[in-house]
Amino acid sequence: MFGDLIMPPRRPLLLIVQFFLTSAFPSLSAYDINNTSKPLMRAWACSGKSHKEMINNLVSANIIKSTINNDALLAVDRRNYVPDINYAYDDSPQPIGYGATISAPHMHAHVIEELLPSLLRASSDYPTRPLNILDVGCGSGYLTAVFGRMVQQPRKSLLSNGKVYGIDVIPQLVQLSSSNIMKQDKDLFDSNTIQCIVRDGWNGYPEASPYNVIHVGAAASSFPMELMKQLALGGRMVIPVGPENGPQILYQVERVGDKGQIVGLDGSDDATRGYFEDDYDFRQVLGVRYVPLVRSN
Repeated sequence: MFGDLIMPPRRPLLLIVQFFLTSAFPSLSAYDINNTSKPLMRAWACSGKSHKEMINNLVSANIIKSTINNDALLAVDRRNYVPDINYAYDDSPQPIGYGATISAPHMHAHVIEELLPSLLRASSDYPTRPLNILDVGCGSGYLTAVFGRMVQQPRKSLLSNGKVYGIDVIPQLVQLSSSNIMKQDKDLFDSNTIQCIVRDGWNGYPEASPYNVIHVGAAASSFPMELMKQLALGGRMVIPVGPENGPQILYQVERVGDKGQIVGLDGSDDATRGYFEDDYDFRQVLGVRYVPLVRSN
C-alpha cells in the first residue's frame, strides 16, 4: 500500500515519522474507489513550509475549489491544532491522543468541498434561516473552527450565518478542542458561532437538529441511523464507513425525503443494505482509512 506514496527529498527524519503515522494512525489516505490499489491523493503532496503555502498547494492540486473554503481554511492556522508545530503544514495525519488523530489537510479539504453545496443551497432557499452544522469527532477542534469561519458573521459570501456544534465522546478531546480554539479563534466562542460538547457520535446531538450538514471524522462500522435522522431535508452528511483496519468508503449521504422512516440493517455485510432509500441517497466518494468511530460505554 505504501510503496506508491511519494516522499519528497527533504527532512528524512520527518518522513520516517510520517510513514509511521500513516501506518499506525491511518485517518488520511484517499483512494480511487474504482481502483483501490492506486492512491488518488498521494500523501505529503500538498505539504507546505507555511500555512499559506499548504493551502495554495491544495488549491493547485484542485482539492480546494471554492473561494469560501479557501478563505475559511486560510483563516484557521493548523499549527494551533496539532501536537507538534514542526509538522503543522505537512499533508499527513497526526495522533492527538486517546486513539484519535487530526486528519491530513487534503482529507479536510475534500470533505468541506463535498459539504459546501448543501450549505449554499440552504442559504439560497432560506436566506434568513441560520445554517446548522454538526462536526462529529471534533478531536483537536480544527475542522469545527473551519466550519465556524465558513458561517460566521459578518462575512461577504453566499453563505448565511450559522452555528456549529463540535461533539466528541471523549471529554478530554472536547477540552483539547476548546483549548486549541481559544488560542487564535476565540472570537468564534465569543460570538456563539461554535460550541464543543461531549456526546456520542453514533447518537449525534438531536437537541440542536436538524442539521444542514454533518461531518463524521471517524469510521463507522455501519451507518448510524440516529445520526442520519438529524439531517434536514436537503441536508448532506459525509461519513467514512467500514471496519477498523479494513476497507472503508467515504460516503456522501443526502436526505432527499422526509417520510420519517429508516429501516435498520439486516445483518448483511453491505453497509447500505436495508436502509429506506426513498429518504436517503447514498453516493460513494473515496476509498479511505480512518480510525474507528467510538461508542460511549
